[in-house]
Amino acid sequence: MIEPRPVMPDADEPRTDPRAMSPDVPRKLPEAEDFPASGPNSLAAPGPRFGARGLDLVLVATPALIVAAFFVTTQDGVPKFDEVPGWLVWAVLGLGVVYETIAVAAWGRTVGKWIFGLRVARYTDGRRPRPDQALLRALVPWAAFSLPQPIGLAGALALWSTGASGSLHRGIPDQAGGTIVVTTR
Repeated sequence: MIEPRPVMPDADEPRTDPRAMSPDVPRKLPEAEDFPASGPNSLAAPGPRFGARGLDLVLVATPALIVAAFFVTTQDGVPKFDEVPGWLVWAVLGLGVVYETIAVAAWGRTVGKWIFGLRVARYTDGRRPRPDQALLRALVPWAAFSLPQPIGLAGALALWSTGASGSLHRGIPDQAGGTIVVTTR
């Protein structure tokens, strides 16, 4: 004889019954009021997020700028960038995706987020993002850089800035990766 399935508890009731924690029972997704107003695990404000992103961009771009410096020439005192190799842009894109994917998947944060006291968490349960989530989160804005410049730069900056809006500050990259950025201190 088949036993009837237990009735799902309301989303507002605590789930103490082990059967309620089974994978086939939908979980309530967190809302802004589910996070503390300040301190650890509060929603990351736009200012620290932009600061962390800026620092990460400097870390990724610095090696490329050093390499490019060897190829810049001057003519009549005007710098010429004609000799900078075309592969350098693709190397920066690849480095950005790899850096962000590995850092977020392994530690839940990049160097910039660590310095600014932020971490990336899975939206559904607060754990460190899986590698596929970290990759999707990184690919969305870095892929915009592959567009012709300055459109690519503007697109990437626009995608990153979407984290400043909404009650949860979940930008398009966070939504793509199923993540959210919270504070650590």
